[in-house]
Amino acid sequence: MFLRKWLKKSFLGGILRFFPLALVASGADAAILYGIKSFMDILGGEGPVTLPLWISLMVTLTVIRLVFLYLKVRTSERWLYHTSSRVMAWFLHGLRNLSPRVFHTEDGDKKVEATYESTQVFQNNGGVLFQAVQAILQLVVFLPVLCYISWQLTAFLFAVIVPLVSVLQRKLHKMGPAEESLLWDRSNFRGDLTQARRLFRQWSSANERIALSDGLLKSNRNLRERGAETSIRKQGLSQITEAVSVLAMVLVLGFCALLIQRGWMDGTSLVLFCSAVLLSYKPVKECARVMPQYRSLVSALNVLNAFENLPRQSAEYESAGGVSPSLKDVQVDKKSFKYEGSERPVFSGFSINWSQEKPVLVRGKNGVGKSTFLRLLAGLEQWDDGWRSASLSGSERNVFFLAQDLELPPRRLLLQLLRAAGAAQNNPATIPTGDSAISRFLQFANVAPLLHKTGLSGGERSKVALLWSLASRSKTILLDEPFASIALVDREPLLAEFLDCAAALGKWVVFVSHDVLSPEMEARFSVVNFGDATTSEELAATTSENAQEA
Repeated sequence: MFLRKWLKKSFLGGILRFFPLALVASGADAAILYGIKSFMDILGGEGPVTLPLWISLMVTLTVIRLVFLYLKVRTSERWLYHTSSRVMAWFLHGLRNLSPRVFHTEDGDKKVEATYESTQVFQNNGGVLFQAVQAILQLVVFLPVLCYISWQLTAFLFAVIVPLVSVLQRKLHKMGPAEESLLWDRSNFRGDLTQARRLFRQWSSANERIALSDGLLKSNRNLRERGAETSIRKQGLSQITEAVSVLAMVLVLGFCALLIQRGWMDGTSLVLFCSAVLLSYKPVKECARVMPQYRSLVSALNVLNAFENLPRQSAEYESAGGVSPSLKDVQVDKKSFKYEGSERPVFSGFSINWSQEKPVLVRGKNGVGKSTFLRLLAGLEQWDDGWRSASLSGSERNVFFLAQDLELPPRRLLLQLLRAAGAAQNNPATIPTGDSAISRFLQFANVAPLLHKTGLSGGERSKVALLWSLASRSKTILLDEPFASIALVDREPLLAEFLDCAAALGKWVVFVSHDVLSPEMEARFSVVNFGDATTSEELAATTSENAQEA
């Protein structure tokens, strides 16, 4: 997969920068070991240098070692945070281009949440790769030295101690499924918690609030118990590994005593051997201790790989340009659409042909597919064949869709759009004023005070959203019951002003509404009725016929 290939390439580049620094640091360790041998010679009166000079050289070696250790850590941490940032950018790009069908079921949301959790795991555990490289390098540098000092003792280490540690490492590696399961459980709990935060602000009934809270508490207890069990097993194995390390030290000392008794090792060799083991032991020990982190990293990569395999937007949508020319018409020819997990299609053999000469007013009973069709036009859903008709190709990114459950942009983004509109009036620093269409709507709807107000009502949010649609660069505006929260007496005057401003800005409006409009207002629209048809084919024929009459 692309992510795995990129990570391998990135890791190779990081290692190429890390390896020379780690090699010099390991060389400094080897020089310190030679300094220890020289110290033993100085004590025996055969030293190549004096004791003060030896101290100076050892201090210099220690400083050099410290400098390169710092550079080594600096290189690995920069790689880690740079790569983590790229992985997060990859996730955000993939999230933007996911097929809408991924979110038709709860499973899709859970996979997205688990992927986000995995990006955090990668950032927290990616450094173990460099620790493993450092441990291997230390062994490569000091293994010949250990064999030279005492091949018998080195053979004992690799014949008895290393196999025992390897068994423990394999047991840690087998905990992968439990780690991945915890990632999924945490993502599910995160999604449930986000939903609960929203519902607690909407629900007032005590019974429902208590039931929701109890469900979260139960999930939290299950997560706590499973997490504690997995963590105890993981940490227990890590502690056993450390205990084996201590036991190995005792066995090594006992074996050294046996070698000294038989005359196969003297005191100087023992000091040198223990010093070499000490210098190489710390990175090797750290590598063993972070094996659980490596297992978590592999589990996170598996989740990221699963996210990469989720269905994406069609190639037609991904290749669409930024801002496309306005449509001359909207044509859909025999298209079908069905939500994932649903047996009944919303549209089957659906065809329409709308002209952009006038705004379009869409009417129809609840559940006939009005909102779904707007989402299809906006590119937020895909037809079952994954494609849109040729007349819609490249236009989705030039469509502004205002849903019933509208989500306002951050104030910063909204003000930026308004200032961009003001730039056309030679007033880039402030909200547009004067005779521009956006300015007229802003003043007519009295939206200016709302741009800095907190706690907007439903009607106030709708007015801000309508201003947002006018300020956007989109030439097609799709409105799904935008006046439902606005006072009845204000709806038609506000709609008339909105249509005037949209026409002045060259924007085409498709408007879904259940409101009863005056004959004069309704005459401004091409009215399309989505009938309560018994079959999708009849619905398609009714819609196409009404559109052509309009």
